[in-house]
Amino acid sequence: MKKIPFITLVSLGVACANVQAENLQEALSGGTFTGEIRNTLGLASQTDAKASGPFNDGKSLGSAITLDYVTGAYYGFKLGLGAESGYDWGLQSNDASTLAGGENDHRVTADATNLYHAFLQYDFDHELTDSRIRIGRQSLVTPLLMSDGMYPMQDTFDALVFDNKDLDKTDLRFMYISKWNMRYGDDNNGSIAETDKKFDNPLVSLYLNNNSIEGLNIEAQWLSNNNDNGVGDPPADVTAHDYDTSFLALTYQIPNSTWLVGAKTLSANFDDSPDTGYWGARVKKTFDGVGVQLAYTSVDDAANFPGTLGHVPMFRPYSPGLTPEIFAGLQATSIAVDYTFNVSGLHTKLGYTSYKQSDEGIKNSIDNDLDGAYEASLQVRYQPAEIKGLSTIVEISYMDYDQNVDTDSMAVLRTSVNYKF
Repeated sequence: MKKIPFITLVSLGVACANVQAENLQEALSGGTFTGEIRNTLGLASQTDAKASGPFNDGKSLGSAITLDYVTGAYYGFKLGLGAESGYDWGLQSNDASTLAGGENDHRVTADATNLYHAFLQYDFDHELTDSRIRIGRQSLVTPLLMSDGMYPMQDTFDALVFDNKDLDKTDLRFMYISKWNMRYGDDNNGSIAETDKKFDNPLVSLYLNNNSIEGLNIEAQWLSNNNDNGVGDPPADVTAHDYDTSFLALTYQIPNSTWLVGAKTLSANFDDSPDTGYWGARVKKTFDGVGVQLAYTSVDDAANFPGTLGHVPMFRPYSPGLTPEIFAGLQATSIAVDYTFNVSGLHTKLGYTSYKQSDEGIKNSIDNDLDGAYEASLQVRYQPAEIKGLSTIVEISYMDYDQNVDTDSMAVLRTSVNYKF
């Protein structure tokens, strides 16, 4: 990836103004600037367990800055440009990093400068239809395909996206994706050799989010990935090709109560390998401000679920920890307790998840053995009202993998401090 001088780049915002500029010059000069400073620290102990993934033995600190610009509207058109630049603070003593872990967690330390947004957007006349079309490099957030926002640098996609909200409390979206632009640069300490993925056959997806029934949210998506080579990311990259996949989630807040119930089902139908699927259910009750959730998820034995494309193994997992719910034959039973302590902007969640995995599932998940394992986790999110734009996330997790190795446990600390301006 050719490094672009950072000073020459500006970036995207999310502007929805209906005011039209009188001329092109006014549209270009009258847009909206936004930006963000992002910082992430990742620390983890060393383990010999294979299923630990890239967290293992991590000692990484990285930052990034994004600068964003979207023009004013001119005959319904807007232009958005975006730049991000990352910096590795060199906390690790060893740059080596592999899929099995290593001090340099390359998700944190991507050291590059990218043009990560560049799109043209057209908003249709609202008197005719509540629709827009956006073409070019952009961020996407859906259950089966999304830009990763957990780390300093972010992924984006080259895509054509058509949004429609004409139906009551319903978001309909069509996506045609030709390329995945990864956050990693060629100058990322030589620790990772991933490049952008251009899809030989563009991904096609339909998405729906509906809230027209009181208390009920319906979210659904279908995605077609007709590519011969893997276009996902580890650990599911081996199966992330030649499939159609679907997602359906129902979440119901029972009226006049603090009970919430939810269920979801996902399926992946492959052209040249066994199909697989995934389902889960949860129930949550709030007692005097304390939320208690019980959840269960199960993956078919046949294969790993491809997960969410875009460096996000599973979007909106039911389990509260860091372990993705995608491995073949994996069953996860979890409890999570959340509380705000009556502090504005504060959210805390304490969780425990136990895992079972069939012998066939372990074999089909490429020996990612989680049978008998458990994970205890704590997550704290804080957005102080006094400092607009500041947000902090602290995640602490302890995994016991129950494997016959010298060190079968791992502790992880991941914390982010971000500021939007």
